[in-house]
Amino acid sequence: MHYQLSEVSISDAEALVRQCQFPAMRQDPLRKIMFPKSNGEKEEEEEEEEIKWTIEGLEESLENKSCYFRQVTYGSDCVGFAVWTLEPSGDRATRRQKSKPTPLKKRESWNPAGLDVEAWNQVSMRLREERQRVLLLDQQKIWRLNTISVAPEHQGNGVGSMLVRWGCDMADKDVLNCFVMASPGGLALYDKFDFLVTGETKKADGVCWIAVVD
Repeated sequence: MHYQLSEVSISDAEALVRQCQFPAMRQDPLRKIMFPKSNGEKEEEEEEEEIKWTIEGLEESLENKSCYFRQVTYGSDCVGFAVWTLEPSGDRATRRQKSKPTPLKKRESWNPAGLDVEAWNQVSMRLREERQRVLLLDQQKIWRLNTISVAPEHQGNGVGSMLVRWGCDMADKDVLNCFVMASPGGLALYDKFDFLVTGETKKADGVCWIAVVD
């Protein structure tokens, strides 16, 4: 069998989360901030609630026409996926930045019991500010990698590279740059595609994300 790159439909959301995103995020620094009890103290019921909440969020993104999804399958299993968006030009980012930023509010109908909403909003705001800073540096549209997840047992096999290469190819076709807010552990992947570090966002506890532009 070989890895195959393909499009994603809304019916794939549950498999993407259960087979890729949730297993890959167990040690993710952002998840540890959002869900402080994600270090093994969580009950099975709470974990299932978090999974369902994540699935709903992914379904919302799949309905968003500005999001470009790609998945990698191995046989019948989904082993990785990525979400790319084509961000607006720098002048539009400037107009957005002049307006007073507001905390991100997602799926207000319900949140998992273990979600630290305040911490989530604080981190989201800081990441958004750094994203806007990068957009201001580039006075044209830019392809941004929003999300990338690879099932742990398939990491190191080129799955992540397939997903990043797709976005880079789209950017090359449009003669545009690429951008991602990466954790330090992800820099090796983006270095393969000649991304350059342009900034850094840190939290008081030492957790950081790095702005990387191709």
